[in-house]
Amino acid sequence: MRIRVFGGLTEQVGGDHIELPVPADRPLTVTQLRAAIASAHPHLAPLLQRVTVAVDLEVARGDEAVPPDAEVALLPPVAGGAEDEAVERTTITGLVTPPIDVEGTLARIADAGTGATALFLGTVRDHAPGVAGVVQLQYSAYEPMAERELDTIAARILADHPAVTGIAAIHALGDLEVGDHTILIAAASPHRAAAFDACRATLEAVKTQVPVFKREITTDGTARWVGFEPEQEHSLTPEDD
Repeated sequence: MRIRVFGGLTEQVGGDHIELPVPADRPLTVTQLRAAIASAHPHLAPLLQRVTVAVDLEVARGDEAVPPDAEVALLPPVAGGAEDEAVERTTITGLVTPPIDVEGTLARIADAGTGATALFLGTVRDHAPGVAGVVQLQYSAYEPMAERELDTIAARILADHPAVTGIAAIHALGDLEVGDHTILIAAASPHRAAAFDACRATLEAVKTQVPVFKREITTDGTARWVGFEPEQEHSLTPEDD
């Protein structure tokens, strides 16, 4: 792939473009393209978080695919000044069927400028207050609203925490056994304080605003919806038949 460069990048590469080997049968995403450029041209790695990627004359970000035959350009900050430097900021949100891809998600929100990634990983435990041992959790959601709320929360966190360069908010749905991961919240930043703060703020928002519902299945056969336990809900006994 021939990648055009402009402005101060031309001095860094000694010309108006760089060449990058890419798979012919599998388009790279913008995030993967950035990583490949950093690997092939290590001296550019510290600069890439301030560079915008353009694909066929349009700004492209994150998971957008880059066709092998596309016109690709790396654009440094424009002439408006340093205060408007372009920084790639990645959000990954959604509802997924377990297992949650923990390592893959963390890799996607990090870049060469990431110095800290704060992670919260929820896990099904074998107990809960007021019930016998837990054997399974069942998660369901009002999916269109939940996905929209996850997107809204991630965008707000990035606005409230300008030092953060990546946010992930992923929730599992379906039947989860003890030890399975239920939710992944992560924040990437050059420094740890911003990452910790954004991770916690994202988690608290998801827990209170996203319409995901939890049903606990216990060792004695009892099932309850957490936070909404009708008095008549109980386990069946032979006398109930």
